[in-house]
Amino acid sequence: MNMTINIKGFLTFLSGLFVTITVFGIDFDYHKDFKDLLSKSKDKNSEYYYPKLLERFNSNDSTLTNKDIIALQIGFTANKNYKPYQTIEKESEILELISDKKYKKAITKCNKLLKTNPMNFTALMEKGFAYMKLNKTDVLIHKERTMKIIRSIMWSGDGTIERPYFVLSPMDGQTLIRYILGGSIGTMG
Repeated sequence: MNMTINIKGFLTFLSGLFVTITVFGIDFDYHKDFKDLLSKSKDKNSEYYYPKLLERFNSNDSTLTNKDIIALQIGFTANKNYKPYQTIEKESEILELISDKKYKKAITKCNKLLKTNPMNFTALMEKGFAYMKLNKTDVLIHKERTMKIIRSIMWSGDGTIERPYFVLSPMDGQTLIRYILGGSIGTMG
């Protein structure tokens, strides 16, 4: 996918990310917190109850915290539609349609994937990109949802083995490195 980077916007994002991590720190440790948040995502009385968080996410609740978004994603791992390795093909199709500038078809594919995987990073990001390219008016909704996922991923760790980023799809880390951080991938394992 050939995408120009808005340098000012990217620098603003990095500054905000730096302030968020510096001021608030990283309060998530995958190895310690996953099971607890998964349990809470199933508890109707918990602030991290999956259906409640999903409703807030879909209504563009601006008060959702990074921890809320991570809890939402962890809750999704218990969903029957969470099949990360079966999602890769759909994500690749979306990326190919975007690369071929077939934005309307990409939006259709994104919508289909988002029905069963409402926080799919690739579908959210590329739907927003396609909306932007087609000059659709509600592009900000999709941008904000994507930014919530990006901020929560960056908040969840530092990318090391000891503190990995929390992502739902095997492609999310690659997408983050290539399209958000502007890096390249040498080897994966």
